[in-house]
Amino acid sequence: MAFKLKGLLKLVAPTVGTAIGGPMGGMAAKAVAQVLDCPPEPEAIEEALENAPPEKLEQVKQVDKDFALKMKQLDIDLYAREVDDRKDARKAFARDLTPKMFCILALVLYGVYVMTVTIMPHDQNDETIISLVLGQLSGILGTCAAFFYGGKGRGG
Repeated sequence: MAFKLKGLLKLVAPTVGTAIGGPMGGMAAKAVAQVLDCPPEPEAIEEALENAPPEKLEQVKQVDKDFALKMKQLDIDLYAREVDDRKDARKAFARDLTPKMFCILALVLYGVYVMTVTIMPHDQNDETIISLVLGQLSGILGTCAAFFYGGKGRGG
């Protein structure tokens, strides 16, 4: 439920949406709940956001601007905190071979599967399954690359 709320808030109020789930989440939730006239609980805020008239959404956007200004005044960079969190995850797995082995296995399977599909003849009916497996393996490889080399940045 909190993930849905975070996604909704990131659409309307990106700074507040980033803060939700972090150390500043309580403060952000209270500010949004006050504008939406609801309790500062994820379910209540989510429901209020989904049913909010445009005027309330504009007020939530203003809360986002005020919250961003307050964070700047307190010298808190929410995006830096997200990046630091990812760095911590990479540090935690730096000596663990599991992610590295998983990614190597995925890369090998991808190569073998592509080679097998290319060399061996297949029916027209098999193309859907082939596309499905290639898509899944490509997604896994993309996730591996994002883990080791970074995911999408602040701008995208």
